[in-house]
Amino acid sequence: MIEMKKNVTPGETPAEITISMIDQDLQDGITKPEMAIKYGIKPWEVDEMFKHPFLKGRRPSRKKALSFEFVDDTTDDILHPEDVDTNDELGDPPTIEDTLAVVEEQEMEANPNQVTLEQAIEEAIESVEEVKDQMQETQEAIIEILSPTEFETPEETLLKAANELDAEEDADWANVTEIEEEDDDTFEL
Repeated sequence: MIEMKKNVTPGETPAEITISMIDQDLQDGITKPEMAIKYGIKPWEVDEMFKHPFLKGRRPSRKKALSFEFVDDTTDDILHPEDVDTNDELGDPPTIEDTLAVVEEQEMEANPNQVTLEQAIEEAIESVEEVKDQMQETQEAIIEILSPTEFETPEETLLKAANELDAEEDADWANVTEIEEEDDDTFEL
């Protein structure tokens, strides 16, 4: 039982201070400075004790004394844990089938607006499939908009470009020969 905090009186330093003694002091609401007074030790020694893993970070419990007596006047209809006889036979534990039946019954009584995990997964799959179909339609529309009216293979495109270059080179050579013929002011014998 946890007792209320009492005034700490200075005492003699015991030969041995245990973790359980400090734990009880914390439960009783005694602070570190009060422990130093109680055990007649220096505050730094108390700090050293609180470096132990069990005491590290622990604080004294804060219990306030009531200014009145609090009485339980509830009826005996409530079953208190101390009233239960643990030696009574509890009977056979429920089977898996019984448990599943109870769960199914509770699901039937559940809020009709509540969505089960399976329903949420099905809705998510349907949404993803709809978005996937929309993306496919959009991709096809973009391809249709951007594609040329005549389909060429890459080889045909290269041949066409090569022919255009050949035609340009032929035109350039024709211009060169015309220029040479015009500039032909040489004297012929």
